[in-house]
Amino acid sequence: MLRTMSRRSRLILIMSLALAPTLLSAKGTKSPKDARVYFISPADGETVGGAFVVRFGLRNMGVTHAGDDFAGSGHHHLLVDVDETMQAGETIPRDKKHIHYAAGETEARIELSPGKHTLQLVMGDTKHLNFDPPVVSEKIMITVGKPSGSEEQARATRPVNERRRILERAAAPEPLQLQPAVTPEMTKSPESSDFISRVFSGSR
Repeated sequence: MLRTMSRRSRLILIMSLALAPTLLSAKGTKSPKDARVYFISPADGETVGGAFVVRFGLRNMGVTHAGDDFAGSGHHHLLVDVDETMQAGETIPRDKKHIHYAAGETEARIELSPGKHTLQLVMGDTKHLNFDPPVVSEKIMITVGKPSGSEEQARATRPVNERRRILERAAAPEPLQLQPAVTPEMTKSPESSDFISRVFSGSR
């Protein structure tokens, strides 16, 4: 077949075959059928405090650590205020807007500035690449309210209270180890015939 092709056609075919593995791998790991990632909490449109818990939901797919190459599994990434659409096989950045949960976490406590923010979940493969097709949640919008006075006061006094507890533990005296009193009767051999009667009668 190659003999009937022109020199140029043969070169194009050879280059295409050589690049085929690279082109296939660039698309990323194949995602499981019907895989779906979503937010358990917070809900779209919800108002939350400055620090709040985000819970990740996942169906038809497993969660594992980054670096563990298990079929049908990946790990979560939380996108905060990201407008760009990620493509299959694209590397997921690591910065303040792209938070990696490489230890297989399914929830996280985060803190955002007051105001409106968008959140989105993306599953990444063992190498932090987007799956093919991408496993991405719907984007939700939340409103972060200003912390209440009690929350701000607790946050401000937390380091002071922690230092106080450390100092109190360091200054606390060791508890006394009380030993039972030993009477002369208790030192006598229990083998003697009158040992018990003398102990209870008080005689020697």
